[in-house]
Amino acid sequence: MINFSELTKQNPWWENPASIDADPKIRDFEEAPLKWRPRIRKYIDLEKDVLYSLRGPRQVGKTTFVKLTIREELKKRNPVDIFYYTCDLVSGPVELKEIIEQFLDWSLRQSTGRKLICLDEVTRVSNWENAYKQVVDLRSLKGITYVLTGSSSWDLKHGVERLPGRKGESLVQQNHKILLPLKFAEYVELRSPAVHKAIEKLKLNDNSVRTTAFFDLMRDKSKGWIYPLLPFKKEIDSLFQEYLLTGGVMTAANQYYSKKEISNTTYELYLQMFFGDLARLKREESTAKKVLSSVLRHPQSHVGWQRISTETGLPSVITIQNYADVLQNLFVLNVYSAFDQNKRQPKHRSEKKLQIPNPFFFHAFRGYIENPAGDYFREAKSFLLRNEGVAALAEFITGDHMARMAYNHRPSDLFDQSNSVFYVKNAAGETIDFIIRLPGGFVPVEVKYQNSISSSDYRNLKKFNRGILATKETLNLEGAYPAIPVPLLLLFV
Repeated sequence: MINFSELTKQNPWWENPASIDADPKIRDFEEAPLKWRPRIRKYIDLEKDVLYSLRGPRQVGKTTFVKLTIREELKKRNPVDIFYYTCDLVSGPVELKEIIEQFLDWSLRQSTGRKLICLDEVTRVSNWENAYKQVVDLRSLKGITYVLTGSSSWDLKHGVERLPGRKGESLVQQNHKILLPLKFAEYVELRSPAVHKAIEKLKLNDNSVRTTAFFDLMRDKSKGWIYPLLPFKKEIDSLFQEYLLTGGVMTAANQYYSKKEISNTTYELYLQMFFGDLARLKREESTAKKVLSSVLRHPQSHVGWQRISTETGLPSVITIQNYADVLQNLFVLNVYSAFDQNKRQPKHRSEKKLQIPNPFFFHAFRGYIENPAGDYFREAKSFLLRNEGVAALAEFITGDHMARMAYNHRPSDLFDQSNSVFYVKNAAGETIDFIIRLPGGFVPVEVKYQNSISSSDYRNLKKFNRGILATKETLNLEGAYPAIPVPLLLLFV
């Protein structure tokens, strides 16, 4: 039997609602010079009988998001109706079930109000879904909203999927939410009040407007979206250089904002947490390191599983595929399959384009693999002094943002990056960096982050009826294939 005092320790607002302000996550948030309030909050309805899963990588701010949500809700409802519990030390589903039931029994004696139950890092509890299933089967979901967080996409998403009829599907709610580091547009809004005001004036902070605006970039309406942003281009470009270091990870962003550097401790803490999650999934750090090493060796090219096997000495292609899948589900790898231009469909058995999409994660893994005793931040800055380094990260960021945009156009619990963004490489050796599956068809995006653009850079795009050339500086909005600098393009995602 769990001692009720253990529940009280994690929910001090039951005695004094103001105690939420003393929570370490809340204090850190208030003391930070940059404060991010994720847009995802408006898509979580805490007045519905729903189970929400909130997935995302380490250090992205899931716990802070939950604690801020609790502080917000304490202003609206009885504190005894709000329950938070971190599942780090929960031994198994039996104990988890007991914890939830203890809270419900106690809370229902105090109040008939709607309950909010937040279970943080629930995926650390093996078979956690069995505990939830039994509680809902015995008590129903009526009058309760659950918010469950986890750092393993596979564990949490598939755990929730094993709960048919018990997570509020009848309310047509999207149960699976993903909290990723700030998109570049969010980073710009956070760092620059002037650009934030311009984005608000264009209503680009509204998802439906952004989805329309992106297609307008390939029509005659593109100037109406781009020209109002041009007075801020110098500032936007400067913030993009910051983003190439911080990746929108708030801990790194705040350190860089305050001190113009990111400490080794910040990189190492992320790596420790990541490899801890890997161990909990019963995967070996040494094997993951070999796969990541191969990914870093081919940053902008396409590679087959067999080639990775040869390079790493890992004899099993199945093992490599498995680790790539795990890395993807831990949000450190994007896997792009080839696209057949003639059949207009992906080729899932093709060679893959494998990329670490977030700059901060990229620099962390690169430092860990290539020089673990070195200065990670200095190595990151050195990498960005090379044209090929900046070009590679500009491509990675663009691909990741295109995946986010594909989700924005058609939000779904079934969304899969690997089935939404692809690359082209045909028999003639012609390539296109990304093909995005959107409701209106496939859209190609070619990244040419270089000083000059020639007519040949458009050649492969013209095999489609539309497309975008993402550039370093060149802006040309004429025709169906606009050339748009990467930092400006990312504001439309």
